[in-house]
Amino acid sequence: MNLTRSASELVQQLKNKDISAVELLEAHLDRIASINPDINAVVTLDEGRARERAIAADEDLEKGVDLGPLHGLPMTVKDAYEVAGIVTTGGSPKWKDHVPQRHAEVVERLTAAGAIVFGKTNVPYLSGDWQTYNEIFGVTNNPWDHTKTPGGSSGGSAAAVASGLTSLEVGSDIGGSVRIPAHFCGVYGHKPSYDLIPIRGHLPPPPGSLSENDTITVAGPLARSAADLEMALSVLAGPRSSERKGWQLNLPPARHQQLKDFRVAIWAGDGFCPVETAMADTIQETADQLAKQGAAVTEANPGFSLEMNNDLFWNLFNAVIATGFPQPVLDDMQQLLKNSDPDDKDPRVRQARGALISHKDWLSVNERRLRIKAMWEEFFQAYDVLLCPVTFTTAFTHDHNPDLFGRYIPVDGAERHYSEITVWPSVATIAQLPATVIPVGQSPAGLPIGLQVIGPYLEDYTTIAFARAAEGVCSGFTAPSPVE
Repeated sequence: MNLTRSASELVQQLKNKDISAVELLEAHLDRIASINPDINAVVTLDEGRARERAIAADEDLEKGVDLGPLHGLPMTVKDAYEVAGIVTTGGSPKWKDHVPQRHAEVVERLTAAGAIVFGKTNVPYLSGDWQTYNEIFGVTNNPWDHTKTPGGSSGGSAAAVASGLTSLEVGSDIGGSVRIPAHFCGVYGHKPSYDLIPIRGHLPPPPGSLSENDTITVAGPLARSAADLEMALSVLAGPRSSERKGWQLNLPPARHQQLKDFRVAIWAGDGFCPVETAMADTIQETADQLAKQGAAVTEANPGFSLEMNNDLFWNLFNAVIATGFPQPVLDDMQQLLKNSDPDDKDPRVRQARGALISHKDWLSVNERRLRIKAMWEEFFQAYDVLLCPVTFTTAFTHDHNPDLFGRYIPVDGAERHYSEITVWPSVATIAQLPATVIPVGQSPAGLPIGLQVIGPYLEDYTTIAFARAAEGVCSGFTAPSPVE
């Protein structure tokens, strides 16, 4: 059984009764037993209840009962999402024994659509890193090269999808946490428009929290095809359960379906954050091939500075994550700011500035964010999508230096600071835009390269449709050779 086929194909096989839900689940469990020890992507299993649900799914299908678009599909979810009856840690030792009584809202929607959630995938501590490791479950390796990281924070999700350990996955994204792992592991990923998918039941914040509106955090799928992303989005998107009595979702259809109809802007590089040469070459080659297939490709961007956009991101991002910082850490940050220049761009200073931002200053930052969002609205009157790098590098060697700001990534013979990893993801994050990652090739070192497709706010189906139309031009998903 080919477990690296798309989830859409596996669902069709289930509905055609070519395979049963029980057979598909057992095949995934066998594959996890065989491959996962070297990758460590799947960290928690719920085999007994999953088998019961698979049996029930097969019985329903025999009776002609259709549970929905994911009927009988076995899948995992990121260990940041609460799943009733399964330990959910968020990568934090303080929650290592936390067993939720109810599902996160995304898990409720998956199970209501017929999915069989049988396990959890690894995350960094509190989903706060662009690598994936924690004290509870250890390190997750990239299936393309076990010496490299799969990215984070949805690194376990991406590694599991790439390795065929799961049919489909749901991650979360604040600073590229869906997109960077998709790029590093050679799979598709989608960061939705902000607030399109409820994030309640995600850790952090702590279990039981009701707040979820921070202007930038989203939930999003990872998969092996653009069709899978569309299928997942159709299940996950919609108002919170508490708001359904007054709100309905009516997303616009994709602007186009064929490459020749798309007006494509490309922002292939920028002096503020130069891109690894192999990546830049692949992105340019992809743009050339898209143009040959009839897409109208133009070098263009909305006109704001990449540096300014990233500065805004660091203020908003750190204002969110600082809610989990202990008081001694905040006290040290306060002292750092007292001794620093207001224009200091040191990463530690930028973090402290965002973490300790006043409400008044936050409102000012948010106003600047909204002005950028308005620039994007005008930009997308002339273009349908913008293509740009996911981040500045391909997957890099594991680096677990506890000092985040003491980490450096070698790129083209130079040492680049770890904090630069957020620069390109923040382009879509700040303006709350949808962004779809397409696998477009491999580096000379055999590492995957992804391309970020950004579209207008709430036009998620446009970026996914472009990804689908480009599948004949781009490489698309290829299973890593060690796990084919």
